[in-house]
Amino acid sequence: MVKLDFYKNKDIITGFKIDNHALVEREMIMAGEAYDMICNSVSVLSQSVLIGLDEVLKLNVPYEISNGYIKLDLKELDEDEIQKAQVLLKTFELSIESILISLEQSFGKNKTDQYICVKKEEV
Repeated sequence: MVKLDFYKNKDIITGFKIDNHALVEREMIMAGEAYDMICNSVSVLSQSVLIGLDEVLKLNVPYEISNGYIKLDLKELDEDEIQKAQVLLKTFELSIESILISLEQSFGKNKTDQYICVKKEEV
């Protein structure tokens, strides 16, 4: 299951962490490439945020990335930089919510909850 945690301070997104894949290895083999819809969507959206923060906004954001894992933490940035990052981070958050709505409409909430879990944590 993809686990996505948004870290927030009131209405300000201060980072996120994504961990794991939508399916375990055995399920991936049985499902073939169909499982990629969830993993690829989350991956592309999250990496777009990192590219936008780094390449477009030129913010030196600390992040970690590996197979099935991305962590972004803005606590080292100043207030102005964190504000600049909000357009990308809030767009990412809304895009994830849109994916969840689409998945629930297609497969139902119970099935969607088996593949992705999104939490918002106040920090």
